[in-house]
Amino acid sequence: MIHRILHIARREWLEQLRQPMMLAIVGALYGLVAGLVLFTLALVSVVSAEGQMANLDATLMGIMSADDFVAMATGGTIKAYNFLIYSQFLGIAAVLAGHSVLHDRQCGTLTFLLLAPVRRTELLTGKVLGAIGPSCALYLLISGGASLLMCTFEVAQPYATHLPNNPAWWVAFLTGGPTWALFIGSICTIVSSLSHDVRTAQQGVWFVVFFGTMFCGALLTYALEYGVIAQFGVTLVAVIGSAITQMIGANLMQRDLSR
Repeated sequence: MIHRILHIARREWLEQLRQPMMLAIVGALYGLVAGLVLFTLALVSVVSAEGQMANLDATLMGIMSADDFVAMATGGTIKAYNFLIYSQFLGIAAVLAGHSVLHDRQCGTLTFLLLAPVRRTELLTGKVLGAIGPSCALYLLISGGASLLMCTFEVAQPYATHLPNNPAWWVAFLTGGPTWALFIGSICTIVSSLSHDVRTAQQGVWFVVFFGTMFCGALLTYALEYGVIAQFGVTLVAVIGSAITQMIGANLMQRDLSR
């Protein structure tokens, strides 16, 4: 079973790698957001250095203290980036997965896949894993690397709950994000399998992306404050959702042979 899933995933992965421009754009998007966040933290670090706080107090003209401003800027930036880590990854994964089955239908290979000696759940799982694979690799490399760099800023230390210093962060990053990407990707793959043209698939996928990524990104970020157990609970919800979605999708793909 695992061998068949990995074979299908590898085929889909290679299809993604044949589009280097798309992968470059995805990597640039991750890098741009990470770069802006690191630049903001570096700027706040410079401003909060000794000798600059008095100037900042004068600039704010009594609106708030310099310490409050630094805390607000640092905490807001770190929490916003945690949200963007997951919403970015889930959004990109959903879009890529949302065109996987439709691409096979347009190329005329979907019928052959459905007639192949593989279970529909294996086919669906392999398609989703292959579709989100390249974006997951970039997510781990770029977003993970940027988060580790954020730990080196002294101003970020009071917000260790939302950084890799917190074990719950690693649970969210390594299991929560990929599992929710599998869940959202499975939904978008079903949308793709029910669509007969690119426009319909795009409309359905973007509907899922908008609500799904906002909800999942906020949930994974919010649960960081409640520790490892809470993050495992969030991951479990995604596992159950993925299993149910794939069973539904398998039945819908089975009906595709009669169309």
